[in-house]
Amino acid sequence: MTNFNYRERVQSAPVDSQAVGNNNQATDGWLTDEVVTVIVGYQEKRWTVHEKLLVSQSEFFRSHFAQENVTEMRLPREDPRLFAIFIRWLYGTAFVPSGGPRNFRYLPPDGLTHSVRDYLGVYVMGGTFGITGVRNAVVDVLHGYFGPGNDSHRAPDIADVTYLFSNTTEGTPMRRFLAAHMLFHMFSKHHTAAGLPKSWKSVLQANSDIGCEMLDLLGTFGWAMGQNVPRMTIKPRSEFHERAIDPQQPGVKTEDEEYGSTSSLLP
Repeated sequence: MTNFNYRERVQSAPVDSQAVGNNNQATDGWLTDEVVTVIVGYQEKRWTVHEKLLVSQSEFFRSHFAQENVTEMRLPREDPRLFAIFIRWLYGTAFVPSGGPRNFRYLPPDGLTHSVRDYLGVYVMGGTFGITGVRNAVVDVLHGYFGPGNDSHRAPDIADVTYLFSNTTEGTPMRRFLAAHMLFHMFSKHHTAAGLPKSWKSVLQANSDIGCEMLDLLGTFGWAMGQNVPRMTIKPRSEFHERAIDPQQPGVKTEDEEYGSTSSLLP
């Protein structure tokens, strides 16, 4: 899948405080304007979508449908299942109550309806479309799924980590999020004497980006020889959010924007 360079297009930071849906008049316009057709995958699954709602979120869609008499778009390389999850977010944000304290949230992965890999696929799709909002929604659901970390911490599946790193560029916040959880697993109480899980070794040998991300993150901990290692906790989800440079893209306020540090773990 195609991904634009996130060091150029977005910056890792808490997103803007103007929530989607705060302007009722604008929301009404999104849902009463003309509709367009998006045809996804080799199965050619068709979605009819409100044009203004779709283009309000993405230059990718905006530039396509800005062409004269264009009312259809084909996305043959995308997965219809993942596009359906994206559409759920798209319309979910449109119906967020004006001024409400919470934003649209995905349901946590259950391994049946949606898996961690599915959500990571939507995150990658959000990169293709240039939509940070859906990527931040994926951060939110996975942040809650993996939790703050404890001595029985569940590590991300190494196959999922490999998929994410293979489909994103350097500087993508989800890379740091997964690396943080891998490090937390390594240093949690029940795993410190076990060394690297066997399934990790061959992957880390073949994919240097994952190991480099982990080492880079480890270097931010501020540990020193001869000192006790302080307890680690995972940073708030807003630390892994992105903010669009494009001022036309609306932001979504998070509940933990008061946190302002930049490393992924709190020692």
